[in-house]
Amino acid sequence: MKFWQDFIYFFSLQDATINNVLFGTMILGFTCGLVGVLVVLSKKALIVDAVSHSVLPGICIGFMFAGTKNPIYLVSGGMLAGGLAVYLVDWISRISRIKKDASIAITLSVLFSVGVVLLNLIQHSGNSNQSGLTDFLFGKAATIIASDLYVFGTIGIVVMITITVFYQHFKISLFDDGFAKTIGLNEKLTQGLISGLIIISTAVGIQTVGVILMSALIITPASSALFWTNNFKKAIVLSGIFATVSSLIGVLISFLYIDMPTGPWIIVTLSIFALFSAFFSKKGLMTKKIKRFKNKRKMLSDNLLKALYTIDEKENKLKKERTLSEINMENLVPERHLNRGLKILKTKQYIIKKGNLWALTDHGLNKAQKIIRAHNLWELYMENFMEIQPDHVHDSAESIEHILPPELEAKLIKKIKSKVDALEDLNKPKD
Repeated sequence: MKFWQDFIYFFSLQDATINNVLFGTMILGFTCGLVGVLVVLSKKALIVDAVSHSVLPGICIGFMFAGTKNPIYLVSGGMLAGGLAVYLVDWISRISRIKKDASIAITLSVLFSVGVVLLNLIQHSGNSNQSGLTDFLFGKAATIIASDLYVFGTIGIVVMITITVFYQHFKISLFDDGFAKTIGLNEKLTQGLISGLIIISTAVGIQTVGVILMSALIITPASSALFWTNNFKKAIVLSGIFATVSSLIGVLISFLYIDMPTGPWIIVTLSIFALFSAFFSKKGLMTKKIKRFKNKRKMLSDNLLKALYTIDEKENKLKKERTLSEINMENLVPERHLNRGLKILKTKQYIIKKGNLWALTDHGLNKAQKIIRAHNLWELYMENFMEIQPDHVHDSAESIEHILPPELEAKLIKKIKSKVDALEDLNKPKD
């Protein structure tokens, strides 16, 4: 009973502290989700990790300068440190033989170590305001206050405006950098903007999930979104939604179960989205397996249907009842799959069974003619327009005949009609 009372109370938005945490994390999640798509597509995932670890010394310096946990000073310090990290990664790889991944590791290690040292110094400084500063390591969303929302909101607006204004630049550069150079787009500007968005989103985000998990907040929702769509705009929006919903769920769990940390639960929720996407999206593993299974079933049933029709056509005895051996005399399908294929055809009412004999129905006859028509059309197209030798087109036609859509079939007929006078024989199987 208490669970449901707490659940209702959470969504009633009566508690200002809960509202600060909820809206703060949702704004941060949405912002990081938007940036994440740019990061993944530009292959800057490791840079995010370097920046997230490197902002710690900047936050410590910001605190030492202000003397309090003022979000403006902390975020500004974090952004400067993040900018330094990006510069050092590029500088080290440019002036030496050290590759970029190694320079990222060096920068990350050095700056994070400096941050830990500064954090230790602050803890021993006697400043009473330093309480909770260590939460930046692992994140503590509960420390978000009303003044933080203004900072988070401002950063979110800046990110959205930047992506909107430079949308075409990002789209062209990330998907075709060669074309971008050809039309004169400034590649350095594009990459600089992406790095800038990484820095500011990371600087504000570590308060929620911490230095350790910050890269996951940016990369995971974007990776999930890209499983569902190839459209750049849709991916950005979907990534933002995934991160926002995960933030809401993370805050809800940490509220309902007192000892549950918000940041890690946000990342756990995002990971669940990612796993689900990896398996069940249109590009997912399970989706592909199901598609392959359905395609195999279709090829099996289509080949059997075609075999029945071919025999009937040759003997000029359509819809004649036949035995299993007659149907599969050309061994179009493995013997072990024969009965399964016939059951599929019977379920679809393409064939009927009388005792041990099988025969085409009118429905099956029409379907078989469509399959053979698609096969012959593709062969004619390859022979006459792709100039492929007739003895090399059969195997390709065998594959395409199962998936040729009606609109493409109509286009092929229109194209072939002007060049070939063989359309009248499309429904007849070839020897």
